[in-house]
This record gives sequence, C-alpha cells and structure tokens, in this order.
Amino acid sequence: MRRPFFKKRLKVKDVMTTDLAKVSPNTTLQQAAKKMAEYRVGNVLVVEGDKLVGIVTERDITRKAIAKNKSPKTKVKDIMTSPVMYVSPDDELLHISDKMLMNNITRMPVVDLEKKEVVGIVTMKDILRVLPKFLLDRIEWLRIHPGETEFKKKPVKGICEVCGKYTENLRFSKGLWVCENCE
Repeated sequence: MRRPFFKKRLKVKDVMTTDLAKVSPNTTLQQAAKKMAEYRVGNVLVVEGDKLVGIVTERDITRKAIAKNKSPKTKVKDIMTSPVMYVSPDDELLHISDKMLMNNITRMPVVDLEKKEVVGIVTMKDILRVLPKFLLDRIEWLRIHPGETEFKKKPVKGICEVCGKYTENLRFSKGLWVCENCE
C-alpha cells in the first residue's frame, strides 16, 4: 500500500532555492536591483563572506529608498532589514509557513546552523508549489480512513477555514480545518 504523502514531513530543504542572489553590504541599490533582475527574484541576500547580515527586497527599495528620494548609489546596508529571521534546512515546512504567516514574511533565508552559512531561500511560492499535492493526498487519506482520529494525536496550528483566525489547535470537522469556536 502506498504511504500517504502527508506522513512524510516536508522539510525546507525539499523546496528551497539554492541559486541565490547575494550582495555585500557596500553594494549600491542600483547594483542590487540589477542582481534581482539578473536572477529574476524579488530580493538579494546581504552577506559578508558566507555570513548572512541582511536582506533587501523590492519592497525595501520602493519604500525605504525611492519613496524617500535616496540615490541609486545608496548602499544596501543603509536600507537592509537586519537582523534577518531565518530557518534551517531541516525545519518542517508547515511549521515555517506558520512562522511566515504570523510575521507577514514572504521569504526566509535558509542557514546551515552548523556551518553558519546561507545555503538557500524559501518563499511562499515554494510552499504553495507543493501544497496542492499535500492537500490532495491528505483528502485521499481521509476518504480511505473516514472517522479516524489520526489528526487528534498532536495539536495542529493554522488558519481556521471558517472564521479565518489563526489558532494553535485546529480540529478537522466535517471536512474542514476549524478552531474550537467554529466546530
């Protein structure tokens, strides 16, 4: 019998991008924007050696530079977000997706905690790319095992499908993931 997909806990390393747009803190905003265009991404990681020191996004350039009449020659260190929230390659994808939602973050650098170096980046797009397969396999499992309490072993965190509020204790009821108020 095929093992359900959702029982394999997807890790960040399963979906992260490893071809990274990196710049130094002294790179100009214009050079950083060109690097974003070259890599076709919405951010550059600011590194010193292999150590992550910041991140600059298209939104940062728009809000912190263009909107404030800064020169294209402004250094990324002057507008970068620092310190940066990051994840490990071995973090569970569903856990970090909650972290991203709770902090209104669309991308997180991936850092090898032993070597202390940047090894990738994971975005909401990366997560959404694998989510449909995950959900379809979960629905299939529920059809094969109706009424089983597999999901009650451990609290599930996420967004209630009825009221839209985040909860630390989602429950699967009548085909939906809901909070206790909406059950």
